[in-house]
Amino acid sequence: MARDVLTTRAGLLRGMVDGGAGLVRFRGVPYAAAPVGDLRFAEPEPHPGWEGVRDAVEPGPTPLLPLSSETSSIPEPATPGEEILNLNVTAPIEREGLLPVYVWIHGGGYVGGSPNGGWFDGASLARSGAVVVTITYRLGLEGFGHIPGAPDNRGVLDCLAALRWVQQEIAGVGGDPEQVTVGGQSAGGGLVLSLLSSPQARGLFRAAVVHSAPLPDIAPEGAARLGARVSRELGVENSREGWRGLSREVLAAADRGLEDGSVWSSLTQLHRALSRTGPLTAVGPIVGTDLVHDPLTALAEHDDRPLLIGATSHEFNPATALLEQPLEHVTPTPVLGAAGLPAPLARAYPRAYPGLSAAELLGQALTDRAFRMTALQVAAARDRAGAPVGVWDFRWHPEHGPARHCIDLPFAWDVLGGERVDRIAGEHPPTALATEMSGDVAAFVRSAVVPWQEYTPDNPAAKVYDETPWVGRDPFRFERLGLEVI
Repeated sequence: MARDVLTTRAGLLRGMVDGGAGLVRFRGVPYAAAPVGDLRFAEPEPHPGWEGVRDAVEPGPTPLLPLSSETSSIPEPATPGEEILNLNVTAPIEREGLLPVYVWIHGGGYVGGSPNGGWFDGASLARSGAVVVTITYRLGLEGFGHIPGAPDNRGVLDCLAALRWVQQEIAGVGGDPEQVTVGGQSAGGGLVLSLLSSPQARGLFRAAVVHSAPLPDIAPEGAARLGARVSRELGVENSREGWRGLSREVLAAADRGLEDGSVWSSLTQLHRALSRTGPLTAVGPIVGTDLVHDPLTALAEHDDRPLLIGATSHEFNPATALLEQPLEHVTPTPVLGAAGLPAPLARAYPRAYPGLSAAELLGQALTDRAFRMTALQVAAARDRAGAPVGVWDFRWHPEHGPARHCIDLPFAWDVLGGERVDRIAGEHPPTALATEMSGDVAAFVRSAVVPWQEYTPDNPAAKVYDETPWVGRDPFRFERLGLEVI
């Protein structure tokens, strides 16, 4: 069989060979049938197949619909079409034996994102000796909304279907189904945590990598209330049949309207995050179900799948910049408390970060509560389960801004020359740091061995990615707070 032809259960695929890079790529490969007609809001079903050889050289359709303007610093191309459950494969042409596999789940707040941008091509990782797979999944209300008569967590079910495709087909491009690592960032990282918490995902992957993930936190009753509210607003019966009458365009508009964008809505989200009294996102994995168990409880159960997990030092700090002027002359501690931060932390933050304004402290607390403390909670749970855990802290930042959400991605994927990277990492990001971080990810994918000192709550080691990377204790510098934050 030619190097650019892949035989699958659904039919033959023709990809494209990049001889200069030593890679073969397959794009827009359907891992399930198009979720249309009777399959709308249903569990993913096997693709019915095709005759002859199907071209797999162009990105496939995305659940994300094209918009008139850019919405992200990450290139996230949206492509129209119905076969939105598809994946991309990048693999070395020359290989000896079967290679480890890295399956990537993109982020986007569960309502956006795409795997088709250049950041996630996977060329660097593939050249290091791995097969890279990037997947789509249903987004927003279509993927995660509670609809009576339809299965919950359809986006999670899509990820499971993609992983099953990998188990069945990846050997055709030299991948080893016994050596699969699943990774993701932001909402994609939350989906990885959901998969680690799901009994149905056992046996589908051996290790996981999680960047900047919120803890899955949508309760069934909250999802039911949201679905009922949206169906009323859209004027349809709150049933699968009623929702099936809505176009993807209407649902995409409804997704964008879930948070109204007002100052009041933003402050409500901030209070939910700081107080941990409500979900961080309007939609997402519904926990406490048969498919996705309560994450921290499930992650602490005996399970030896290794995990790398980390966050950036200033994930969402810029989100509170608009509060700088209104809070210019106020005392920080009462503001932090009023915003939802528990009283001990509200008193500790001004001492731990002297010189920061009230708005800056709110931003750091938001980053810590939503992402960094969550990472340590997950790490501690995995340690209790007997799983090896490696924690990282990405601190490098360009001169024009902090180490914010997504800045670690072009380093982990070694794509510093990629489109729009300069927007988040400046014009001259350190190539040695990209070599180091992407090398660590590649080593973990190949071996499932944590490539630096493992984390335990008694010995909280972390790798710090800065101009000069190093390994030390106190990940995320929380000891300065003088409090138990797990």
